[in-house]
Amino acid sequence: WYPLTGGIGFGRIRISILFRHVETRLPPQMLGWDVGTFHFVSDKITVQGFNHRCKIRLRTGGSSGKITRHVCHVQGSNMTYDLSSEDFRRAIRLPVKHRYRSPVVFEFQQQGHHHTTAYAVYWLQHMADNEETPIDIPIWVTKNGKRLTQNYITEQNCHIKRSPGLEDLHEVGRLQFHGFFSPGIDDSHEQYVIDNESRETFETWEACIAQGVRERRISSDIPEDLEKLHEQSLLDGRDILKHAEPRERRRWIDKQGQDWSGAFGHDPGAYLNNHGHQVAEPGRETPPHDPVNPPPTVAQSYGTMHAEEAQHQNSQEQEQEEKEASSSSSETEDDNDDDHYPHQQQRVSQSTASTGGGSSSVGPPSLNSIDDGALKKANKRSEERQHRGKMQWRPVRNAVFARDEAKYSLRKVKRKFTGDLAGREPDIETETGT
Repeated sequence: WYPLTGGIGFGRIRISILFRHVETRLPPQMLGWDVGTFHFVSDKITVQGFNHRCKIRLRTGGSSGKITRHVCHVQGSNMTYDLSSEDFRRAIRLPVKHRYRSPVVFEFQQQGHHHTTAYAVYWLQHMADNEETPIDIPIWVTKNGKRLTQNYITEQNCHIKRSPGLEDLHEVGRLQFHGFFSPGIDDSHEQYVIDNESRETFETWEACIAQGVRERRISSDIPEDLEKLHEQSLLDGRDILKHAEPRERRRWIDKQGQDWSGAFGHDPGAYLNNHGHQVAEPGRETPPHDPVNPPPTVAQSYGTMHAEEAQHQNSQEQEQEEKEASSSSSETEDDNDDDHYPHQQQRVSQSTASTGGGSSSVGPPSLNSIDDGALKKANKRSEERQHRGKMQWRPVRNAVFARDEAKYSLRKVKRKFTGDLAGREPDIETETGT
């Protein structure tokens, strides 16, 4: 009860609020991360119906890149951009901080022209995490490029968005390639560190990668062992859940351990007799038992049920032990074989590596694999982070601090003109009276 103040007289009010969770099924595109990196995974970008030799300027959410004219090849009315080099594809990665409000903008710029010739826009909200996505988007031509790139305009709603300001919008070609969105931070986010907060975030990610706490590629799937431990934790220390029938438990108890049997009316167990048979009709007849806490049904069957569960659990444990024993014996045999034929194993691994490296197909970027140069760089940064090597001397640490502060200051000045990962803000048209 809450007192009522003000007005005449005195009173009290009682308010009851019930919060219920809602189960929703969203598409994979809406269940992704907001922070991540956009990759090009195809070996070429195909442009159909547009054969002007152009440089492509890329930008999204504050990050930018460019595809030069040197990799452009004109073939009749079409042209292609060669992206077969892995180093070049890594150079044009686009880190994103706000993925669901950021598009990837392709600006086609001809040589000798100061303005953009054509635009292509792809919104990252249409991509799913860790999935290679084929992209086929139109190439637009308009004089009002800011209105096109700062608003959500696609093929489906372009006819509605033409007026006002985009009456001259028309399609001149198609842009086709394969893209990939990797969730989370990677090494491409380092160039956008401009303050202590972002520096600490990036250094935390580096430390987690160096210590093996997490992998470079993030997976949203919950491991099976963690799912089992979570379900087991819901049963520990809860007498109601322990003595409930498994079928009834799965029906009325959610994963968080909340009992929803009486949330939508009387408990269904109140309409059953001691043997589990229905004796009354819900909603029409009065239940013979307490509608909130009905007595358990078939109490004598619980012992049988628990015995069956224990027997099933023991059989599973025996199967698991047999699998572990067989795997350990096979590992021992493999180790013995490796000891007898070390040179043969080395030749087989080398041939396998050479065979795998000769594949011409281009797939999603391998974020977990790292080359020797990057490995040496990561080890060096790990030593510096732990104040080892030359970083154990205070003058060196002071010099590195001054260098980093100067670098962050220059980046801050640059981001004021080009924008940071927060993205560009729309231009506001204002009127001033005289």
